[in-house]
Amino acid sequence: MSKVIKGIKLRLYPNQSQREQLWQMFGNDRFVWNQMLGMAKERYQNNPNSLFVNEYGMNYL
Repeated sequence: MSKVIKGIKLRLYPNQSQREQLWQMFGNDRFVWNQMLGMAKERYQNNPNSLFVNEYGMNYL
């Protein structure tokens, strides 16, 4: 019987510069997520019968 790893816990201890970079990156990710979510909601409101964009379509937004 093989053993399955379900998750890994990791603790980071960044210095001040790294901490600032992480917060900047998280803020950028949140901004992009919210923009894409807004676009998807607006698209659905304009055409509720349309399908979601597949991976191919995401490359050409």
